[in-house]
Amino acid sequence: MESLFQEGKFNIPTIRFNKSGILSIEGRSIPEHPLKFYQPLTDWLTSFLATSPEKVLLKVHLDYLNTHSTECMLVLFKKVDDYFISSKKDVSIVWVFDEDDEDMEVLGEDLKTFVTLPFKIEEEK
Repeated sequence: MESLFQEGKFNIPTIRFNKSGILSIEGRSIPEHPLKFYQPLTDWLTSFLATSPEKVLLKVHLDYLNTHSTECMLVLFKKVDDYFISSKKDVSIVWVFDEDDEDMEVLGEDLKTFVTLPFKIEEEK
């Protein structure tokens, strides 16, 4: 399985998904067509989880995401959570927000309620 890398731009985040199980999404997520942007990520994640990895860490550090991107992010979170529930392997999410960015902190807290897997919320200083 190949790793997935996409360089970020002003409106799309940098994506680093590698076969070791460290999945990173960083930047800003306001793509013109969020479903089109996030579909390859969802497909890659589905294929990756089918290989039964021992460890999955999804690290998300965004300074902004729009409503449609939030919905797409939740799809990714639910896929990882379903894998956690079915496999009981080392699976977790780390939501990182910038210092004093209360909106992103609250969004992380809200998203955390939709999953059962370990979900850390960390402030980037």
